[in-house]
Amino acid sequence: MHTIHLANNKKSLLQSTAAPLKKVRGAGRAGISKPPAPALPLGGVPSSVEVLEEAARAALRVSEMRCRRLFESARDGVLLLDPGTRKITDANPFMIELLGSTLEEFVGKELWEIGLLKDQHAGEEMFRVLRKKNFICYKELPLQSSTGRTREVEVEANLYQEGTHLVIQCNVRDITARKQVEQELFAAKDEISRQAAELRQKVAEHTAQLRQTIAEMESFSFSVSHDMSSPLSAMRGFAEILLQDHSTQLDADGIKYLEKIDVAANRLDTLIQEVLAYTMVLGGEVKIEAVDLDSLVRQVIETYPQLQTGQVEIQIEGALPKVMGTEVGLVQCLSNLLTNAVKFIVPGAKPRVKIRAQAMGADVRLWVEDNGIGIAPKDQVRIFQMFARIDHPTAYEGTGLGLTIVRKAVERMGGRMGVESEVGQGSKFWIQLKGVNL
Repeated sequence: MHTIHLANNKKSLLQSTAAPLKKVRGAGRAGISKPPAPALPLGGVPSSVEVLEEAARAALRVSEMRCRRLFESARDGVLLLDPGTRKITDANPFMIELLGSTLEEFVGKELWEIGLLKDQHAGEEMFRVLRKKNFICYKELPLQSSTGRTREVEVEANLYQEGTHLVIQCNVRDITARKQVEQELFAAKDEISRQAAELRQKVAEHTAQLRQTIAEMESFSFSVSHDMSSPLSAMRGFAEILLQDHSTQLDADGIKYLEKIDVAANRLDTLIQEVLAYTMVLGGEVKIEAVDLDSLVRQVIETYPQLQTGQVEIQIEGALPKVMGTEVGLVQCLSNLLTNAVKFIVPGAKPRVKIRAQAMGADVRLWVEDNGIGIAPKDQVRIFQMFARIDHPTAYEGTGLGLTIVRKAVERMGGRMGVESEVGQGSKFWIQLKGVNL
């Protein structure tokens, strides 16, 4: 029965002469049969009502064809069920392919009979929920195909009105690949967690071993220092006695040899002290705090006699800022850099040293610039290594540990250091640390 709006705005109920639509099946696929053409009235010219009815039927056929195409091309399984009987009335090709069955093997069965639900009771419970909420979802269900292969599926079922009757549509999504990926990710996560725990354990063990090694090295260094200092002091003392009290009994060669002994003893004493200083830098406690560079630089200059002679010119450019570091570590850095600056100069030249600070974002870079002999590019990395010395025609005293101590002290304070230099043009050493209130 159709309602037609006539030109005079009156409604008329007409009995449709169109044949009813009918679903047909063949080879496991559903199709739409074409209804017979309406009979023409006497005279061969259709009435306006018949034209409207034919247009409505054509629109309905197009709509059904679109729905059928969507149904058949969907990449999820789709099942249609009769709410009254709970039995399957249709299945799309993807669902048929998923289970490896034919359409006939689906139609007339309940969901539990094709393995989608556990049993008949589960099916009844599903329909009770659907009647109450019109929707139900199962996130993970095992589904076994006709070949015995089990797949993980996700099922969403909807109860909706279609014309004058109710229909249940079940969308079945194959999530086997997704679940496999999830399992692999969980396994990878567990493996990473296991390896991380092993790594933490190894790091803890190695850290403990390293601390023990450092403690042993400190103990050894202090022991060696004490054991070597005593005979070294005795050697120097006897050499001085010979020079002062018995020089008249020695010839020129004897006096020269005693002087060489004294020089060698002094050098060995310096080496022992620097090895001890390096050991303290390695193992000493690092407590980072604000340090006043301006005050500390002036204290270091006043402490070392070789920095106070009238033959040395030291210029401090402006007021130096505060930095985050340790006072002990910075004293080690400044004393080594400043004494090197006045030591490694061309013979006869007056040492000139300039100290300045440069803001580098949140950091402060402290420069110690000299007019010394300079450093070739090939040596500018090597000089920071332990016992490294530069070959030069002029012999300069030193142990090769000073810049190593500076590098290690700066690293322990969380900073960096470097040098800019050319042979014969002096050197510009810098250390960079976190600034305070910049």
